Amino acid sequence: MMLTALNDFARERGLTDDPLYEVKPVDFFIRISAKGKFVSLESTAGEDGRGKPMPVPRLPQRSVNIAAGFFADNPKYVLAYEKDAPAAKAGRVDKRVARLEAFLKPVREVAAETKDAEARAVESFLSNEAERNKVLAARDGEEWTGSEMLAFVVGDGTVPVHQRPAIRACWERRSGEKLAKGRRAVCLVTGQEGVVAVTHPKLKGVPEAQPAGASLVSFNAPAFESHGLEQGNNAPISEPAALGYVLALNDMLKRTEQRRFRQGILLGDDSVLVFWTRASPSEESLLLSWMDPTEEDLRRFAESPLHGLEPGALDDRAFYAVTLAGNAGRVAVRDWFESRVGAVKQNIRRYFDDLRLGSAPASPIPVYRLLKAVEAPSGRGLSPDVATRMVGAALRGHPFPRQLLAAALDRLRLPPADDRFEREQLRLRVALIKATLLRLPRSGTTPLEVSVSLDKNNTTQPYVLGRLFAVLERLQGVALKDLNATIRDRYFGAASRNPVTVFPRLLQLSVHHASKAGETGRWLERTKGEVMALLPADRFPRVLDLEDQGLFAVGYYHQREAFFTKREASAPAEPDASAS
Repeated sequence: MMLTALNDFARERGLTDDPLYEVKPVDFFIRISAKGKFVSLESTAGEDGRGKPMPVPRLPQRSVNIAAGFFADNPKYVLAYEKDAPAAKAGRVDKRVARLEAFLKPVREVAAETKDAEARAVESFLSNEAERNKVLAARDGEEWTGSEMLAFVVGDGTVPVHQRPAIRACWERRSGEKLAKGRRAVCLVTGQEGVVAVTHPKLKGVPEAQPAGASLVSFNAPAFESHGLEQGNNAPISEPAALGYVLALNDMLKRTEQRRFRQGILLGDDSVLVFWTRASPSEESLLLSWMDPTEEDLRRFAESPLHGLEPGALDDRAFYAVTLAGNAGRVAVRDWFESRVGAVKQNIRRYFDDLRLGSAPASPIPVYRLLKAVEAPSGRGLSPDVATRMVGAALRGHPFPRQLLAAALDRLRLPPADDRFEREQLRLRVALIKATLLRLPRSGTTPLEVSVSLDKNNTTQPYVLGRLFAVLERLQGVALKDLNATIRDRYFGAASRNPVTVFPRLLQLSVHHASKAGETGRWLERTKGEVMALLPADRFPRVLDLEDQGLFAVGYYHQREAFFTKREASAPAEPDASAS
């Protein structure tokens, strides 16, 4: 189903209209005379420094193998160029010569077959080492990378040789003859008979995969084969369908000026979620801007919150999402999801509502920023599986994995970083805790209620204990001001796990802090009394489970932010306490 949906996407968006050609940026034209002499090397770069995109004969798959393009390729094939290439050892084939010969062979055959003057000029040029070296000398040696795309123009012409009608006809005929030799079978993607793709094109842009491309479908060892069938014959997919699904994914994985992926969301270091619809590119752009907003998106949403998520005429159209992960030469599918555009919009709205804290309206938070906030200080992030499940749950409206709750709490137990981003990081961690708690499945019929901001009527013991901890921290900050370590730095983890071992000691300390805090201390003492009045007779439980630790964190954050709000809005006379 996934490959069928991808193939349909490629057809609907016109990606397979010309299967024998692909649009690539051609960096340079090599202008030669009718006799094959070098005239000039002409850059096609525009204002952005990139070569001019144009159709070129589709390049063959290659990694370590030698496979040349047709009348257009990189300097390694066209000019036998190799940066800092060592001399070939005795008895071994020089790869530079082998690449050049692979590129020259079809040129020579086409020139002999068609008698085309420009094809003969290219053949003459390629056969002359001195003329090839003139091209390399036309640029500083350090400027060549070996990845530039080169094409030919002859004389005063403006049409590249590979686009001339005679050359195009040869390319199409040769491709058709090659295709006709393949084994025919019913395609598993289209359900129609066609020539089976023995090997499939490569996906490019998948994190942690080979930069040259990696395979989603491949049978490259006898252990993966069966019944005497080799490579793609084990799961017959026709050549057009194989090309279609790869073109679709490569189009969505393409880098743009604003995004790493044109239509994808990075999850961790080695995986990416890409999605598409049967609706319209504008609907896809809307959903992407919400799940992975750019800075421009965030500015726009500040002026018009949740704009575009209201029901629309295309909400009944299909929505698809797949999470891909790279592993050297292979690509794995971590998740596959089908739904409707309207259902996904509704789930995204709920996702932002669940993450919302304080008085600010629901707004998008980039997924990578949310996950980054709960990774370990060492830089080791969450496992790719957790990130994948979290985003999948957001799109489906399902519970988040409990590992997110554990990771966020672990990060809160560590002393906060002494920087100006700590308040924002705390907000992101508690927002993730709140959203995870709201979505956890319950054994009873009453769902857990977690408010957006401070709820003074909430008597849930862990929530009240979190509020009490924030009051005690505030008292310490007002009394002692500049601190090297606050009670949060030293006791937050223990207080949230084993309250009975910590709170009696903190309450004793708070009496001393209140005596040094003046009028603000007396106000905080009253607040402490109001909070403690909400606790049961046995105020401090021995142990809090993971969910209760999450409620503790939410209560702490709500009370702490209430202090910030009061100070920023209407309490100029109140002493400035530590923000940590």
